[in-house]
Amino acid sequence: MSVINQTKKYELTLVAISTKDKLNKNHKKCGEFFTDGKTIYWPLCDCVYLPSFNHSFLSFMHNQKNSINVDINSFLSFFTKPEDKQAVLNAIFSADAFTTEKYSLKTINKTPTHQHNFIVDLTKYGKFVKVAQVSAEAESFAKKLMDMPGNYLTADNFEKIIKSKFQGMPKIKLSVLHNDQLLKKKMGLITAVGQVSPKENKPRIIVVEYNNAPKKNKLALVGKGLTFDTGGLNLKPGEFMTGMHMDMSGAAITLANIYALAKLKIETNVVGVATITSNDIGPHAYRVNDVLTSYDGRTVEILNTDAEGRLALADGITYAKRDLKANTIVTVATLTGAILVALGDLYTGIWATDEAEWAILKTAAEQAPELIWRMPLHDVFQKEIINNSRIADMANISAGRKGSSNTAAEFLNLFAKDTNFIHADIAGSTEFKKQSVPALFKTLFNFAKAYK
Repeated sequence: MSVINQTKKYELTLVAISTKDKLNKNHKKCGEFFTDGKTIYWPLCDCVYLPSFNHSFLSFMHNQKNSINVDINSFLSFFTKPEDKQAVLNAIFSADAFTTEKYSLKTINKTPTHQHNFIVDLTKYGKFVKVAQVSAEAESFAKKLMDMPGNYLTADNFEKIIKSKFQGMPKIKLSVLHNDQLLKKKMGLITAVGQVSPKENKPRIIVVEYNNAPKKNKLALVGKGLTFDTGGLNLKPGEFMTGMHMDMSGAAITLANIYALAKLKIETNVVGVATITSNDIGPHAYRVNDVLTSYDGRTVEILNTDAEGRLALADGITYAKRDLKANTIVTVATLTGAILVALGDLYTGIWATDEAEWAILKTAAEQAPELIWRMPLHDVFQKEIINNSRIADMANISAGRKGSSNTAAEFLNLFAKDTNFIHADIAGSTEFKKQSVPALFKTLFNFAKAYK
């Protein structure tokens, strides 16, 4: 992690300047940095698009091989709005954590680490810096969980780590529903997904409640937490199985958000619901054409065992609505490969049932700054899920591959029913330069802050 100083510590210093500055002799465009050997100049135009700045700054820090000074004051001088200053600091501290705090189990040929010295006026920007630091700390926590191999981050270990992280934090209530409790509650979807998981990966739901605003509604963040996904009996090909230890990213991001909100004592009511298990194969694994009964009582025919994340989330959604009395439910999941085809790895796909909450989320993303793109909810997509089974209330997939991210979102929306619902498919945006990224973390944090 970086250090904060008022003076230069290293030979190289990164400084923001105007594109119109006389030092910009070669008329470099916004973000086209150049150097004189001792100073790296970053030209900024009068109107900076913050999500692009976030991505550019992350790329710069990733490619930087030396320890450098970063004159944050020079960057902040380009912005007048408090939310823009916060967004810039979020981007800088997040990029710093991304490049300096890397999870590694190497014993030889270790990658050398470098540091950054931040030059920032704490008397002017101290409150913004504190938020950015806590946000970066929580992001790093989520990233570490995402990077841990499946044999290290079992469901048992996930639970232990979360309990340790939240121990002693005020206004936090933590509980865990283990497999026997899930079966007793008749959560037939998540328990089926993990019914052949080894003991250390048996299904459970980790619930972390943060209540610090008695008059506000309750927001639920429901995160997918598959510690490994083989695809089940619809076994993934080898090339698509690599990286499936990160199928718990949604759970890590949602719970890390609760940590940041609680540490900063934000006045809001948010509960994290992490649906944890693994999707394995075995003689007693759930099969294609099995019909399962969900926690809300409806039946689901399984037409693909590799569409398991939505099953675990569906029971989590019902729990958030029925047991926790959530007014708004947000699901966060590495849910479909199809979202990569639709949006690539730059944007996170978002589905939202309420226009006012979509507007709040859109603003939250702009102030994060992170890139999101709204995707469509439609009765046609919902009917493709409902009509794809002859014998159950619905199937877990639609008949074809067309619009399959949309039909996956509508499957979840069926369980949210009349509750305000937002779904974030982060399957494409959780990786940058072959490293994990806690996608949408800052957006969700801003959304929870603004939630009424």
